[in-house]
Amino acid sequence: MMGMKGKILNAAAVLAAAILIVSTGHAFSDGVVASLDGEKITVATLSDYVSEVAGDKYAPLLNDGEGLRTLADFYINRALLLDYARQTVDREDVMVRNHNARSVDESAMVLTALLKSEVQGRVRVSAEEVEGYMKTKRVASEKVAERELASLRKAELMTALIAKVRMGHDIRYFD
Repeated sequence: MMGMKGKILNAAAVLAAAILIVSTGHAFSDGVVASLDGEKITVATLSDYVSEVAGDKYAPLLNDGEGLRTLADFYINRALLLDYARQTVDREDVMVRNHNARSVDESAMVLTALLKSEVQGRVRVSAEEVEGYMKTKRVASEKVAERELASLRKAELMTALIAKVRMGHDIRYFD
């Protein structure tokens, strides 16, 4: 038979469990889609991101959970890439100075410089690779094969860069 103290502890445990279930399953309905290192990313934040950065073609993603998660990923990746760019891009880089001369947005400038050095500038495709690609993919044009290989390399480098900047961060998603 359970004593009064046991009943109180039991009731407290049930209440705590109910609060936990309600608070975790309910974050999304409160507008919280994700968090980055404890900072909440809300539907409103993502809506601003679409209108100010991503563009109207991404607005339909605001209408469902899957789309919001995709936008949260884009938002998080951009924020982390921007932080990394601000730490690593040389402000005396010719490209950075040219952007400054044209009064381009600072974040666009450093992101462009980062992607040029970390992705675009690292793509190398040899003649042998082009030839092999042409044979395996049955591509008739060297230029097309080279362009497709370069595009694949850029995607690989971009994926690796995003993985690098996300490492060590606490990223969470809410339904």
